[in-house]
Amino acid sequence: MEDITVKVGEHILNYRVSAIFRHGDKILLHHDVNSIHFTLPGGRVKEGETTEETLKREIKEEMGQEVKIIKPVSFMENLFTDNKKKYHEILVTYELEFLDKSMYEKEVIPTIEKDKELEFIWFDIDKLNEIIFVPNALKDLIVNNPNEFKHIINVEQ
Repeated sequence: MEDITVKVGEHILNYRVSAIFRHGDKILLHHDVNSIHFTLPGGRVKEGETTEETLKREIKEEMGQEVKIIKPVSFMENLFTDNKKKYHEILVTYELEFLDKSMYEKEVIPTIEKDKELEFIWFDIDKLNEIIFVPNALKDLIVNNPNEFKHIINVEQ
């Protein structure tokens, strides 16, 4: 199965999912150890795959963990430029929980994927403004933890 990433005109269209894992006043973020920015765990949806299936697969591949989907949180239309490439991204975010509760006790969770240098870190929600977090438009959603599903339009110049 192929990732749903398509070149459309001057843009790259990505169909992605992300996961919000909460533990008290902490949120699980991840980053490539060679990168300065952080984001929510997740990945690209593959053809014929639902967003829920994608999240379960991505977490299993990257951390070796089984998860439970709690609820859908947001749908984001995300337009941005990265490394001089224009992206038009559809990002669906869910709240999840680990079935293995010991994952909440680890400060840093290394990836199990051999070809990636990812790490997953429990980060204080009230310190999100101290790091480079993308997409920035999700910060408010993480901090305020609304009960209703959100549609977000994010256009970064």
